[in-house]
Amino acid sequence: MQKQLETLAHAQSTSAQTLKNKIICTSKKLTLATACSGTDSPVIWAHLMGMRHVFSCEFSEKKQEWIMQNFPELEFLFKDIKTLKNKEAVNEVDGLRSRVAAADVFITGFVCKSVSTENNNRHTYSNCIEEASGETGETFSGMMSYIKKHKPMVVIAENVRGITMRNKGSPPVIGQVVDEMRQAGYSFGWKILNTRDFLIPQNRPRCWMIGLRNDTFTQEDVNHCFQMVEDQKISKWSLQKYFNHFKVGKLGTPNRSTPNKRERGVIKAAKLKLKGRKTAPIARDDVLVDLAKSEERAPVNLNATPCLVANSRMWWENQRRFLSAEEGMSLQGIFASDFPQLKSFLRTQSALCRDMTGNAFSMSVCTAVLNAVMLKVAEHK
Repeated sequence: MQKQLETLAHAQSTSAQTLKNKIICTSKKLTLATACSGTDSPVIWAHLMGMRHVFSCEFSEKKQEWIMQNFPELEFLFKDIKTLKNKEAVNEVDGLRSRVAAADVFITGFVCKSVSTENNNRHTYSNCIEEASGETGETFSGMMSYIKKHKPMVVIAENVRGITMRNKGSPPVIGQVVDEMRQAGYSFGWKILNTRDFLIPQNRPRCWMIGLRNDTFTQEDVNHCFQMVEDQKISKWSLQKYFNHFKVGKLGTPNRSTPNKRERGVIKAAKLKLKGRKTAPIARDDVLVDLAKSEERAPVNLNATPCLVANSRMWWENQRRFLSAEEGMSLQGIFASDFPQLKSFLRTQSALCRDMTGNAFSMSVCTAVLNAVMLKVAEHK
């Protein structure tokens, strides 16, 4: 976070400490609710900035366990985003029905499956937001029900890039999201932000969305937020430099150390892809391949991993080894210094950690968005 603030401070001709003080002064007066955020990484930022976290929402019982063990002070954890529109819902912390609180800042995901380009039936969900159909439409409907009822001042959401892409002739689904948010009373915008541009060596383009309630904010304010996010981009680090700097270990390394026959075919296909690029790899380039995919897909990247998903098996060709679950989590900005139970989970539930890696918000990108939004809120206080 400090490096991002320093970069933004340089763009604004001020100091990082001045910006941090503004964010803290604003944040400590506000409340935060999170839903479907994966590891609940936005809560780390909230704790640092003094923002009060009023509830989380997570459907998976195993991920609920992660949240409760890493955030033992959490009082309210709801299961289903579709129940947040109700006055009360079952609190997974104590099993009792509890009031669903209003929050000033609502940070949420919604299921990406229906709009993902990896979904072969994607074309059947071209109106999933309008129709509240498929898992994407159903969870988005739950998100909007909470927003319409409680009118949070700030809404931040994230989804896959596929939501912004045309679907066999149909317009991108993001247009339906924009319409819904603006009809609900928000100045709203979105932008593809890549984790690779925010220190972490993972090529992860994601659609990040910002909604600011339009009784206070304008569309120009939303646009300025995204400009401040852009101003927080950081020079790219190599994988080895990143792991060394953050002292990332190898807990959760796969038992099998060498690729099988099918995986060797994926590596071969990936190398052929690299030869066809305009910029061919040089000897010192790191080659990273996701061996969970087919030869046809063969996701490959130089000097950073391809996008990590729930079933990824990332192979580091130069070092002839698979990445560990600990390294995967670090490539979402998730470290033991922030999550006290991380190492325990890596030792006993490495498969869950890999799943969470694929579904988590990238912490550095989320931090950049939150920094920008809170500085904008500070202007209106």
